[in-house]
Amino acid sequence: MVKAMYVHVPFCDSICAYCDFGRCKMQPQLADRWLTAIERELLKRQLPTAISTLYIGGGTPSALSVKQLDTLLTLLDDYAQQTEEYSVEANPENLSLEKLAVMKAHGVNRISLGVQSFNDQLIKRIERHHDKKRIDQALDQIHEAGIHNISIDLMYGLPDQTIAMLMEDLNIAANDERIKHISIYSLTIEEHSKFGRQKIAPCDNELEGTMYELIVKTLPEYGYQHYEISNFAKPGYESKHNQMYWRYEDYAGIGCGASGKENHIRYDRPFQLLNYLNDEEVFERFALSKSDEMFEFIMMGLRMKQGISLSRFEALFQCSLSDVYASAIHQNIARGWLLIEGDSLRPSEAGMTFLNDVLMAFMD
Repeated sequence: MVKAMYVHVPFCDSICAYCDFGRCKMQPQLADRWLTAIERELLKRQLPTAISTLYIGGGTPSALSVKQLDTLLTLLDDYAQQTEEYSVEANPENLSLEKLAVMKAHGVNRISLGVQSFNDQLIKRIERHHDKKRIDQALDQIHEAGIHNISIDLMYGLPDQTIAMLMEDLNIAANDERIKHISIYSLTIEEHSKFGRQKIAPCDNELEGTMYELIVKTLPEYGYQHYEISNFAKPGYESKHNQMYWRYEDYAGIGCGASGKENHIRYDRPFQLLNYLNDEEVFERFALSKSDEMFEFIMMGLRMKQGISLSRFEALFQCSLSDVYASAIHQNIARGWLLIEGDSLRPSEAGMTFLNDVLMAFMD
């Protein structure tokens, strides 16, 4: 049963140099048509309204006007009545007190702010349109609106980024009591992004690894728990929505460019905006076998420090994880990458770092 919903807003005021997501430049009339299409989809799909977590991402949801944002959130009101966590992604440059007031009025209780870096030189290099001063103003505005659960994105491995620059970003973020959650992302040079077209060289693997190790070492010193490979949170501020993915719960994806998993079917929705507006959308559906689901359950669950519940695996699949994957488990325990503690199979800190290698054993 669907417990979570993701809504993809495809519009951005500008396109970042590294971005290859499903998105397009903001056009108000196109956004109005998109809202009509979202309403049509919600009516057509008749999803359950008892949603535990709701996440609006993109794209840039805060690129919508105040009126458009209110329209979108009104369409989602029925699904937000029982939500424990209601998140909206926002960029500093187009966030405002008026938009935040609309979010607060509809029950939004978490903001994910696209910071990426506090270094003005790096911000400009990746073609973002804010600066450190605007980040600080946005954080103040979010608190002034009465939303105190704030997550930020930080990137590493950026062109021209040094270890010193990264440490400065970490120290600024970790010393800011307004920030409760930090998601870290290594820059990937996507073929169809501006960086890809410019043939920008990716970060050296050794430097990227050193940066990741510094992040993993530094943030816990400031009270951030490393609860998932790329995520750190103050106690009690772990992302409930993302844990739905990692715990392999069903979730609905709304809007072109979204993905979902429902009733043993995973679906991807190609970013074909005009098709979506004309009600000609194509779902790419993948029926999941029992073996598919068992492996994906492991792949997602081992991203978290708490790991996998052995009893939940057995309840879902009517077999013992320790029996089905005995060789893979023993091999990774021997390497010091996995641990069994009570009902949990979980990764060590090294296991989180080398998760791809851990998972290879489960594919044999």
